[in-house]
Amino acid sequence: MDPSLPDHDHCRYCGDAVPFDQAYCCEECYYADQKRIRSEKMRDIAMAAVAIIGVVVVLALGLIF
Repeated sequence: MDPSLPDHDHCRYCGDAVPFDQAYCCEECYYADQKRIRSEKMRDIAMAAVAIIGVVVVLALGLIF
């Protein structure tokens, strides 16, 4: 590690250097990351719903035929 660099962390969204007590370098990164997190959650929920519906359809078809 370079001794001339002060102790720092990195922004969770863009990767810029930030002090240890901050998670994001600016409000834009915070809101962009929150939007990304919401869209990932919605995608995960949709995939789980599709999987559950698929299982129900397969079970229903197994009982019918």
